[in-house]
Parts: sequence; structure tokens; C-alpha cells
Amino acid sequence: MKTLSWNCRGLGNPRTIQDLCHMVEEKKPNVVFLMETKMKKTKAESLRRRLKFEGCMVVESVGLKGGLMMMWDHMIEVEVVNFSVWHISAWIKEPGCAEKWLLTSFYDKPDSSLREVTWCLLSSLKLESGKGWCVIGDFNEIIAQDEKHGGKQRPERLMARFREVLEKGGLFDLGWRWDKFTWSNKHEDDSFTKERLDRAVVNAKWREIHTKGWVEVLAARSSDHRPILLSKSLKTDLKGRQKRLFRYEASWALEDSCEGIVKAIWAEGAKKGIH
Repeated sequence: MKTLSWNCRGLGNPRTIQDLCHMVEEKKPNVVFLMETKMKKTKAESLRRRLKFEGCMVVESVGLKGGLMMMWDHMIEVEVVNFSVWHISAWIKEPGCAEKWLLTSFYDKPDSSLREVTWCLLSSLKLESGKGWCVIGDFNEIIAQDEKHGGKQRPERLMARFREVLEKGGLFDLGWRWDKFTWSNKHEDDSFTKERLDRAVVNAKWREIHTKGWVEVLAARSSDHRPILLSKSLKTDLKGRQKRLFRYEASWALEDSCEGIVKAIWAEGAKKGIH
């Protein structure tokens, strides 16, 4: 399964639509999350049909500001559970997976004075233990100074608060492939600055369900944010079935044939150099 997340900075530019169509055609994401769409529901529905997605959830922009949009294809089952101007949360059911998990598409405003409100929102979305959770989007914050190049250093108190929110939510970063910086001011002088503002974070249960999960930073011409693509695969055995834990039953030792079977298997393994 693949999830594409992009702060597109408005979908009124034909080049932005072209970039989006190209990414969807090339990467074939199952879920697309767009931020700052600056779009109403009618136009969003038209875009969904153009991209041939099955479902769509839209948080309309307020005037020419904001706007969120999540689209998904027919390969997965999606149940939207809550949303706000900063997020859309939905249960995801994948083929071949017995457990559903929560995908929270998240967008934090650039204004750091409003950051505490969104951090409290993210903390309130924390799941009960035993459920997989993935949060993806534009957090508009970095974790450490090495996620920023150029410009003034980020205040430590803001980064520390971000790390605290992730820790309390049981979330850890999936990292990146290729270039880690997802935003730049696109200046061509000494004021050029780039930062890693977009990311995917998950809890331990999500990693238990998925044997692999990685994030690619993609290219786009029409926004100061680069899209990120989260790809993952389910834990499967050689026959393509989801892995199950092996548990020894103490009652097996009561069977008359148990000791002979164990000795035979142990001896066979020794011949093959397994022990």
C-alpha cells in the first residue's frame, strides 16, 4: 500500500494539477492526502473523478486559506472517523490483513504561536494500545537542528515540544530515502533555507503489522513543499499469508508420541547443521 502526502499550496494552478496527475500515474498511491488545497467540495469531487479514485473526504478552505483533501482507491476500505481544519483520521483495512489501522493525515499551521493547539489535538487522537497508528503530513516543525539548512537556528523549546508530543503518542519517525529536506524558500542568495517539515510517524503496533515501511521524498515544480510517498508491505510468510506467532502448548508433552517426534526432528536438524 502507498500513501502520497503533499502540501500543494493551492490547486488552482494548472501546473500543480499536472504534477499531481503525473505522480498518481507514476507512483500509483492508494491514498492521497493534500494540504492547503484552497478548494471547495464541488471542485474537489471533479478532481477525484479525474484521478479515478473511489472515495474522497474534503475539509473545505476558509476563503483562500487552508483546505484538506483525502482520496482513496477501491483496493482498500476506508472509514473516516473524525476531522478538523488540521487533520483527517480514517480506519484503513487492507486486503490480506486481519487488523485495521488508523491513518491520521495531519497539517500544522506555519504560525508557531498556534502550535500548542495542534499539538494538543494530535495528543488527543492517540489510540488505545493494540491498534496500529500512522500520522503523515506537514508538521511545520523539525526534530533537531540537522533537519534544517541555512537561516537561523530553530528554537530548542519548539523542537523539544515536538519530540515530547511524539513520545507521548508512542510515535517514532520512519525516516526518509533520497533527500531528507521537504521544504525550501527557493531563494537564490545567501538567505536560502531548507527544512524537513513533512514526515510519517508510526507506533509500535503499526510496525508489528507491516514488515517494511519507508518514505521517499519526491519532486514537484509547483509548490515550496516536496511530496512524500509512504510505501509499506504486510508481514507475510512464504505462502503470502500474514505471519502468526508460534506458541508451544504445554499439553503437547502429555502425548505419548511427543518425545519421539521431538528427538527425530532434532536429529534431522543436526544432520543439516541447523543446531
